[in-house]
Amino acid sequence: MFILCDTSSILMLLRIAPDMFTDERYECRTIREVHDEIVRTTKFKSKYPWTREMKHKVKTVVLSKEQKQTETMFFETVRTLNRQGVVNQKTGRFIDLSREDMRVISHALTLDYRITSGDRDLVQFALQEFKEEFRGNVSPLEIIIYWLESGIIEWDEMKQIRLSVWTEDNEHPQPMKAKKYFKKLTGFKYTGT
Repeated sequence: MFILCDTSSILMLLRIAPDMFTDERYECRTIREVHDEIVRTTKFKSKYPWTREMKHKVKTVVLSKEQKQTETMFFETVRTLNRQGVVNQKTGRFIDLSREDMRVISHALTLDYRITSGDRDLVQFALQEFKEEFRGNVSPLEIIIYWLESGIIEWDEMKQIRLSVWTEDNEHPQPMKAKKYFKKLTGFKYTGT
């Protein structure tokens, strides 16, 4: 179950598992655009100063020549659809994807990976427009649960503090079912939305 992480997911998960991109057991990947946004954008440098220390841990996917061609095709399709305007069938509003969002979708489709993102528009766009190809979304909290069940990580007070800081930053809400299961599994309550 390989997962392609977007920026918001990395900000939660990297502090919990700093080796998530360098250790195959975590089954996580990201793309160059996400890496660059985290290490170059002033917003992230000031709001998340710890990312400077972690930037060497954010390894990105390297596509083969054939994969690059496929990714380019998917990206152009996503970009065209985004420009033409796609209405979110759940909200009735137009979806407006950033360049990074479009790259996350095109890479996930190319590599046949799932995505971890709290960005509901990104996920809804992929679900609506690529029903057959899109493997789905896994929330960051669901990934943590998977790591716990797999024995890759053990939960402790320090991880709980890091998780609490993430929730205090008003990041994307996590599924209620995952929050309940997290408490059952760890004995700790997920404090965010």
